[in-house]
Amino acid sequence: MYCGDRSQTMDHVIPFADGGADELTNLVPVCHDCNRRKTDKTPPAWFIGMDLTIRWSGNGTPQGRSGHGDGIMSLREMYLSVHEEVLGLLDDLDTVAAEIADPKRREWFETRYRLYGYPSASYGVPRARKQTEQRIADAKERGYPSVDEELARRMTQRGLSPAD
Repeated sequence: MYCGDRSQTMDHVIPFADGGADELTNLVPVCHDCNRRKTDKTPPAWFIGMDLTIRWSGNGTPQGRSGHGDGIMSLREMYLSVHEEVLGLLDDLDTVAAEIADPKRREWFETRYRLYGYPSASYGVPRARKQTEQRIADAKERGYPSVDEELARRMTQRGLSPAD
């Protein structure tokens, strides 16, 4: 979806951690690399940040170096130049959303991505929460031990000394 490579996983357009829905209306197929790099950003924030990072050399001032003949754009000029590309990305997201909304395409999509964790009611986040529910309850009873305390406890259970 984002780079044109073969889709391998699903990405939350609005990050799940920020309250994005864990359903098809908020998911798009992407490659693993884009999914990993996008992290918890929206596609426009990720794209703009990536583009400006690649093109901004760190030289000059926020206003550029007009008059020096060096061709360095100002931050404003760089942002405006990427703006149209972001609008194109948003158009692509709308196209994918419309395609997913088509009942025949949706059936194909659900079948194709079932092994990748869709629908998440059977896989994904709700399943992981259900699987860890008891461990979370136990941790609450113990007063949420710190990582160091938990690591020491596990090492002791395995017959290792935390001092090792």
